[in-house]
Amino acid sequence: MEFWTNNVPLVLLCFVSLTACGNDPADTDVSATEATTASETEGTESEGTESDGTQTAGTETEGTETEGMETDTGEVDPIHEMICMQLESLADPDESYAIPGVAGASRWGIPDEPPATPRVRRSWSSLDAAAKKQVVDAFIALKQITVDSGDPGSSRADYNSFCEQPALGLNPYPKNLYDYYVEAHINAFVSMRTELMPMPRMSHMAPQFLPWHRYLLLRLEADMAEAIGDPEFTLPYWDWEDCWEDDDPNTCTPIFETDFLGTAGGCDDASQVVEGYLTDNGFVANVYSVGGVMNFTGDGIVCDPRPLVRNVGCSTSVVGPPTAEEVAGIFARPVYDAMPYNSCHTEEDISFRQYLEGFNNSDRDPICVAAGCALHGRGHEWMGGDMTINSTPNDPMFFLHHNNVDRMWAAWQEANLASGEADRMVDHGNPGYPEGDFRGPLFIFDDVRADELFDYRALGYAFDTLPSE
Repeated sequence: MEFWTNNVPLVLLCFVSLTACGNDPADTDVSATEATTASETEGTESEGTESDGTQTAGTETEGTETEGMETDTGEVDPIHEMICMQLESLADPDESYAIPGVAGASRWGIPDEPPATPRVRRSWSSLDAAAKKQVVDAFIALKQITVDSGDPGSSRADYNSFCEQPALGLNPYPKNLYDYYVEAHINAFVSMRTELMPMPRMSHMAPQFLPWHRYLLLRLEADMAEAIGDPEFTLPYWDWEDCWEDDDPNTCTPIFETDFLGTAGGCDDASQVVEGYLTDNGFVANVYSVGGVMNFTGDGIVCDPRPLVRNVGCSTSVVGPPTAEEVAGIFARPVYDAMPYNSCHTEEDISFRQYLEGFNNSDRDPICVAAGCALHGRGHEWMGGDMTINSTPNDPMFFLHHNNVDRMWAAWQEANLASGEADRMVDHGNPGYPEGDFRGPLFIFDDVRADELFDYRALGYAFDTLPSE
């Protein structure tokens, strides 16, 4: 999950460092670094569910053995559980959400028939300079396709914007095809725990996390292809392992290039602004979220153009992006998901989705409990800046990152299909995907079902390489 910042509330720190806080709410002399000792590099959030899929707060379930823990007590770590309960109490459901419209193209990007030959998505670092520039130019082009521009796709930019809601008192910006995805992602958080997003339709911290983002990528890819007039265009992915090749993962030189996606930013206000070709061509954040850790309301949204920001390698909760060892761990997870299908109590050594999303139900780092600090969550936390709030698509790296998450899902599916075992081959290699509403319509995209997204090749794409068992 991507909307957390390092501004962890003191009450969470007290839960994590009980002796440091002395059980006295008035004792505030505890740092975030002190609070995260004994943390793992994986995490979970705060929502529980009953067996019928409804949400509850702090529901205790049996725990499991996880990486970095010497013994398995069979119970959720008590400090982790207290953080989960406190996070749940901090959530402030709000009805001031807006639903970005799909403007009559509710299935945009999904082919009518599976293509004879899928388009191949490639690693960013494998692209030559011309191909990299094409990708960045496509991102820039989407910002310029507005409702009034008359460009192909301009009708799809006619969405309901938070910035137009009178009750929020914000400043509208020229709506465009790129910021549609920013607002859709913000809405996916602001609408959590409201009637619009019951547990089976949650696009984060629940089974639809992977299908929802798979469709978001497919739709964006179709927009980019149309914008640059190349029907064979494919979105590249960020291979996390590339960043470990020079033994200095906190630089990731294959990714942060001035001539293309821009610089890595820095750890203070003076250095965090992204510089380079992307931002030199007017690419800015128009709508974004602020206001602390638990931003489930419209009150934390700002509509005022500002530069992109990154804080690569500045987090105290993670070191470097996901590792090869973590990636290999996806194949040890036997089923797609497991009850209670949430991020705070689902067993990550059983659930592939829980592990890939980045949660660990033995973690004690408040940031990691809230947002996840392994795989998907680790990539967000390590990059920082715009990648650690609920408006994360403001940074185009969001889409390259999630494309690699989708690649992990594809690799896990292929391993199941290649096993020859009938119980692993069900649902296109998704054994254990929950039945019922979890397979139904995606949040916002009501005409697209989650189970339509299982067979990625039928959607028209493949990957140049996949991790294997």
